[in-house]
Amino acid sequence: MGNSGLVRMELPAESPLMQYLHDIEATARSLSDFCKQMLAYSGKGRLVLQALNLNGIVEDMSQMLQFSSSKKAVLEWELAEDLPGIEGGASQIRQVIMNFVINASEAIGDNVGSVRLRTGKMQADRAYLSEALLGSDLMPGEYVFLEVSDDGCGISGEDKSRIFDPFYTTKFRGRGLGLAAVLGIVRGHKGALVVYSEGW
Repeated sequence: MGNSGLVRMELPAESPLMQYLHDIEATARSLSDFCKQMLAYSGKGRLVLQALNLNGIVEDMSQMLQFSSSKKAVLEWELAEDLPGIEGGASQIRQVIMNFVINASEAIGDNVGSVRLRTGKMQADRAYLSEALLGSDLMPGEYVFLEVSDDGCGISGEDKSRIFDPFYTTKFRGRGLGLAAVLGIVRGHKGALVVYSEGW
């Protein structure tokens, strides 16, 4: 991408080569995103820990989430007051929120529906954690949570068991890496995932 940018600086704006440079840069960005998602899934992504306010991150992303989600999805917010701070990587937390909201809005399909984001804190006991994905090694105690729900038709048991697998997707288009990246990010943050589905 750097070399492409240098060539772009040397060419006149009307050069027919500009389209080729645009294609090179678009492909490089796509491959870069792909590598980041694979690193996130493997838990090897770059993680800079800092004190974070989950509500603040959700609020800061509100316009971007509206823009990125299906036009038939109405986004609703229920952010808990006095939410304790968390420690994590801001960009990774944003990626988790974005991936969940996009998946939830796509699950609504052609119907008009709602995607709800809720934050809060909870006491997670051993029984709850043992049922959660990635939760068996976590200690019981107080956890901050993010919940994303939608009005979609639900997901089958077979699909539900595979939604975090790399390259698995039920969509006609897509690489199947969004939720796989979420799994790696949550693993890297010593968190857990719980999936509920109704309608099947």
